Amino acid sequence: MEYIKGEHIIYNGTEICRIGEWVKRNFDGVTEKDYLSLHPDGINTIVYVPKEKCEELLRPVLSKDDIISLIDMMDGDDSAASDDSADDNTDFFDAIKNGDYKTIISVMNVIYNRGLKRAGTGKSLFKTDKRKFDTAKKLIDSEVALAFGIEVSEAEDFIRSRLSEK
Repeated sequence: MEYIKGEHIIYNGTEICRIGEWVKRNFDGVTEKDYLSLHPDGINTIVYVPKEKCEELLRPVLSKDDIISLIDMMDGDDSAASDDSADDNTDFFDAIKNGDYKTIISVMNVIYNRGLKRAGTGKSLFKTDKRKFDTAKKLIDSEVALAFGIEVSEAEDFIRSRLSEK
């Protein structure tokens, strides 16, 4: 993968960052290594990713076509995910890190439907379910906003509009 200064990338599955420069740093006081500097959107900080970890920790952002395909997957069909898969933290967060949106959307559908059932009995979502759902929603909303040049706060309405067209 080519890393072009100024372009966006996903860091560690959850953070949209602008690519900076390749720099040499000596963080351990012994060995100087090559790092790619990243600038997370909305945060005044720099993240340094070791060159040998870039393939593992970085992935490209979704294109407009990828986003439309992703939205078209959001039909409420959770047949690809079971309650067990929604409860498996390792698989879910691996899916987030790797950009496996089929798994992410399926698990979100299970959690959403679970929340509806719990709300019907006066209960709220479990904290772990809420955390998973919110993590996935933040990532999806951020990528939709970036791809279509809209505010993150407008992403949910954009998705709902696309779903209503189906």
